Amino acid sequence: MQTRTPVHSLPQYPEFRHVRQFWMPKRKRVAVKVVAGDYYVSSQDEVICTVLGSCVSTCIRDTTIGVGGINHFLLPDADCDILSSSNRYGVFAMEQLINAIIKYGGQRENFEIKVVGGGNMMAGANDIGQRNIAFVQQFLKTEGLAVSALDVGGLQARRIQYIAKTGQLMVQKLKDSNNERTMALELENQRSIQQQTNDDIELFD
Repeated sequence: MQTRTPVHSLPQYPEFRHVRQFWMPKRKRVAVKVVAGDYYVSSQDEVICTVLGSCVSTCIRDTTIGVGGINHFLLPDADCDILSSSNRYGVFAMEQLINAIIKYGGQRENFEIKVVGGGNMMAGANDIGQRNIAFVQQFLKTEGLAVSALDVGGLQARRIQYIAKTGQLMVQKLKDSNNERTMALELENQRSIQQQTNDDIELFD
């Protein structure tokens, strides 16, 4: 007997209608993939997936109503100045996610936060991953938001699957053969971000 792939609707919230959904047989759930530079929020029982090398994802959800999501970002350069375009881009990536969760009913006091990624993908090179980890940790500390779980650093890329409704986070460390491809994609993303991080980025409440 042939099993039919379930029919599912578009992503729950209108600003995420560009994100492609697909069926994940192993999890028996609808899934979405978040690419570098993007974010996604939902309260549905779906799997949010991404692959991280030096990039970092922050997984945040409101534990009382089950709305939450993840971002996927990479600081575009090594400038540590808090007013630099690099740090402002990071703040923007974090506030996008937090504000979307609040928009759909989440409360900061109910947040559960998990941080993943920041691998050192190029031995001997400037540790981009560590800068991303340090940025996220400092941002959350400044905002008074506690981290409940960390899976960061190391030398391997990670494939993650996150279910915001329940808070379940699954992390798979990838074999070295995947690292080169992951790093190439991230470097391409970094160059693209460097071109975009000008003074026209506005932070919002």
